[in-house]
Amino acid sequence: MFDTQDVVYRSSMERSAQDTSNALLKTSGTPYDWETRGASQVKSVGLAKYDSSNKLPLEYVLSTDKVGAITPANVQSMLGNQYSFQLLITTLKTGKTIRDLNSVGNTKTREDAPDVVAVERIVSISEFDIVAELKNIRLTKSPITLTEYFPTNRAYLDAFDYYVYVDNSDKVSSGWVEINGVTGNQRVVPTSEFPSSPPLIRYIDPVIQQLKNGETLQQNRIQTRLAGSPGDTMNVYVIRVPKGTPSQDINPENIHGVKAKYVLYVWTR
Repeated sequence: MFDTQDVVYRSSMERSAQDTSNALLKTSGTPYDWETRGASQVKSVGLAKYDSSNKLPLEYVLSTDKVGAITPANVQSMLGNQYSFQLLITTLKTGKTIRDLNSVGNTKTREDAPDVVAVERIVSISEFDIVAELKNIRLTKSPITLTEYFPTNRAYLDAFDYYVYVDNSDKVSSGWVEINGVTGNQRVVPTSEFPSSPPLIRYIDPVIQQLKNGETLQQNRIQTRLAGSPGDTMNVYVIRVPKGTPSQDINPENIHGVKAKYVLYVWTR
C-alpha cells in the first residue's frame, strides 16, 4: 500500500511540475502583458514572448521582461503549496545564471529532499534588450533636451544590469546623458565624455542613478542634451542585459536570442 501511494504521489508531483512548465514556457500569461500590471489584474503568468502582430505567444521564446517580473509567489500558486521548488534559467553555452527563483519557507532544501522531480527544457531568450532609445537626434540651431522612460523594479534589478550606449559619440561636440535627474559628477554620461571614440558605454549604477526598486514596475527617466555645434548627431540607448554581461558584448545592432536551459526542480515540503 505504501509503495502504491508513493508512486501515485510522485506521479502527481511530476504532473504538477510538467503543467507548470508548460504554462510558463508556452503561454504569455493573462493578460499577455501581465508584467506591466498590478497584482490584482493578473490572472495567470507565462514567460513566452507575445507576438502582437499574430496575437499569439511564441512558445519557448522567453521575454526578458516576464523573466525579470516573475516572483516566487507566482510559481508557488501554479505548483501548489504542498511543494517546494527551484526555477533556474541559465545560458546554454556558458552556464551563466539568468534567473534563479526559490520557494519561500522551505522545510527542506533540494539537497535534503528524498525525491526531486526535474523538468528541463531548451529555450531561447534575448541576450539583451533596448528598453529606451533616443535616435537620430540632430542639433540644428538651439541646444535640445530629449526625454524617454524605462521601467525597473526590485526583481528586474536582481536579474539585469543596465547600460547607456551612445553609438556615435565622436559626432557630439558637447552634450550629456542623465538618469532620474542625477547631475553633477554623478551624471551617468557627463559633458566631459564628448567627443569620444565610439561606442561610448556606461554602466547605470542602480544606487547612484536611483533606479526604481519597489515591488511593482516604476518608470525611470533618461534625458539627453545636445548642446554643441549645428550638425551634431547622437543615438542614445538604454540597454538591459543579464547580470554579469561584459560591456564589450553590448551592441544595439546585434540583439539576438541565445539558447538557454530552463530547469524546474520540485519536491515535497
